[in-house]
Amino acid sequence: MDNEKANPSGCPSRFIPIIVTNRDCDSDPLSPGRETLKKWLGRKIRVVLRNKLVLIGIFSCTDHDENLVLYDCGTFVSGNEQPISVGKVMVPGHQISTVAIEMRSDEKEPQEPLMENKGPKTA
Repeated sequence: MDNEKANPSGCPSRFIPIIVTNRDCDSDPLSPGRETLKKWLGRKIRVVLRNKLVLIGIFSCTDHDENLVLYDCGTFVSGNEQPISVGKVMVPGHQISTVAIEMRSDEKEPQEPLMENKGPKTA
């Protein structure tokens, strides 16, 4: 099992991301999308769900089903300016409408969509 520490610089909290994967150490390098996700670990993230609920927390995990795990998460209910603290939250990927990542001022945004290759398409 490959266990590598992510770069915690720019992390807004004490959360220190650790990447654990079952890929071989000698395998191909990470895809551009996975490299970007790795950089985003530990960053503040804003997720808007299909039902318009807003979640803001620290991005700590994702999976192959596009689910997200947020640490130190707060939720905003319409009409209320103060967040409700909900702790650690698993956000189902199929419920996500939009995602925004807090970027550092010295970083530039990716110019291309972060789509993974899902394999050959069949007709």
